[in-house]
Amino acid sequence: MTAPRRLPDDRRESTRDALITAAMSLVGERGAEAMSLHDVAERAGVSKGGLLHHFASKESLVDAVLDRAGEWFERALMAAWDPSAPPFPRLRGALEALSKLGDERALELRVFALLCAQGTCDTRLGSLVRARLDAAERTFADALSLTLAELHAQPRVPVETLGRVLVGALLATTLRPGEAPADLRDARTLWEFALVAAINPFVVEAR
Repeated sequence: MTAPRRLPDDRRESTRDALITAAMSLVGERGAEAMSLHDVAERAGVSKGGLLHHFASKESLVDAVLDRAGEWFERALMAAWDPSAPPFPRLRGALEALSKLGDERALELRVFALLCAQGTCDTRLGSLVRARLDAAERTFADALSLTLAELHAQPRVPVETLGRVLVGALLATTLRPGEAPADLRDARTLWEFALVAAINPFVVEAR
């Protein structure tokens, strides 16, 4: 049996996907500033001309990488919340999932954190990063707000502020150099204590 012919649009999408994947890998290894289009094309198995057909500049490729990493991060924050769980176990489960997300050191998480850091000194990239961060923080804060409402809890600080602090802390810890497994376990324990400390005295207050 012969394989089905791939349509031109399928091939274009496949090539574009391969280029973004290669760029993400290089950004994770070296950072966006040290990534070159030549290296991306080589890793993706695409000619330099083929790369420029899809991405006219390094900036447009970095933007595509940011979109992929940012979408992954937002989905991960949403997936941390189990809508079938009772409110308080759901809250604790979300915070635990958040701490595990940092431990796993997923490539998408590292890339997103690196681009967020670069955006602090790159005005053009910074505006795109801010939009992605705003979306991620809203995703987490909305789920947190709904859960607190089910707990009949009155926030002492704006939920949006807490979401911003927790998301920012996660991204900051992602940029730390590699650690031994025991260090990661200790870091996760500290995460759990810190997150519970942030929730209990400052946010969850029964009416």
